[in-house]
Amino acid sequence: MHRLAPVALATVLGCATSPYDHAWIARDLARRTGAAVGPQRPADAPSVPRGVSLDDGLSAAEAVALALWNSPRFHADLAQLGFSRADLEEAGQLPNPLLTLMLPVASHPLSFRVQAPLEALWQRGRRVAAAQRDVERVARSLVQSGLDLARDVRLAHADAVLAGERQRVRAEAAATLDAIIEITRLRAAAGDVGDAELESARAEALSARDASLRADADQQLALVALRALVGFASDPRPLRAVAEPPPDSPPEPVADVVRFALSARPDLHAAGLAVEAAAARAGWERTRIVSFTAALDAVTLNPVDGLALGPGLIAPLPIFNQNQGAIGRAEAEVEQATWRAIALRQQVVAEVTQAHGQLAQARASLARWRSEVSPSLDRSVGHANEQFTAGEASYLVVLDATRRAIDGRLRVVELEADVRRALAQRDRSAGGTPR
Repeated sequence: MHRLAPVALATVLGCATSPYDHAWIARDLARRTGAAVGPQRPADAPSVPRGVSLDDGLSAAEAVALALWNSPRFHADLAQLGFSRADLEEAGQLPNPLLTLMLPVASHPLSFRVQAPLEALWQRGRRVAAAQRDVERVARSLVQSGLDLARDVRLAHADAVLAGERQRVRAEAAATLDAIIEITRLRAAAGDVGDAELESARAEALSARDASLRADADQQLALVALRALVGFASDPRPLRAVAEPPPDSPPEPVADVVRFALSARPDLHAAGLAVEAAAARAGWERTRIVSFTAALDAVTLNPVDGLALGPGLIAPLPIFNQNQGAIGRAEAEVEQATWRAIALRQQVVAEVTQAHGQLAQARASLARWRSEVSPSLDRSVGHANEQFTAGEASYLVVLDATRRAIDGRLRVVELEADVRRALAQRDRSAGGTPR
């Protein structure tokens, strides 16, 4: 029997620790995104993590790596883990014994009493269990915050790439229409083209030049938004978003992505842990109906006999108060956390289904435009030029075909951006790239 006492005491007073720390969050995010999380120490200037180069432009993956390494807002969120770990340490601590000392005065002898709450011993396990689940819940929620940041960065990168592609197409369109107006001016001087066609060509060229200037300004604004997300808002180093061909592989079946998301989403795991933590707190509150305090009294009876020691026990009688309010509140928290977990599970299914549908639609539209619509528009420009050269059509036909071809090229780059955005939303809704 005497050998079991140390084992029981070690079980009650076991270490209140948790493996879910900053390093665990960094590893989990690296597994899901392929990017490292920066150090927690605040820095005056952003830095570039290993594997990222600013000289050749930023890909979407590099932009995510830069954000997870430098984003002040994300690192401020990571500091929440310190609060929950401090709560865990506090949950594992036992209250200090209470010493009451009465000095001898007149006929009153010297006496003292030591009191220690016994219920803290058997309640500690439940407190620690609830706090450990809270630490894990916060850690998994922070992983979700990292995935949200990665999604936002990929969306901003797609916008920046789209703005750059628009600027390129608009600049090429302005150069093409400038060349057209020169040809039109020469034809007008030769009497082959009327003033109306010349003015129409001049208006198209001026409009294209204005659109090119506006596209350049839009590109700069998109880069400002991207710089803010990756933590380079006040850094003078130039950033440039480079385009990567969007993958054209067929998307996975939606049922497979939903299944992956339900097992991989960190916030869904966090919601389940919130239910477990609430249940642990409810169990702890039930143990507080009865509490016991061990007491040890010592009194000096006379100088010869010394101290007289007497052990005792102090316990309130649970007649009027059985901790009903705290128990009811804890049970309500369990119910609320359960419903929230159910609602989040349904939300995950809806988000994955919606993102999967958007991705499939964007990929199908991009494939049609690349294989059918864009070649047809390019051929119409060639036919219009041939008809104008043969004198069979007005140059307004050439301008109209050129305008539609420019719009078609813009539509293709917009569809490519739609695919990149849909991929970012799909990966975030699934908790990572589905495997």
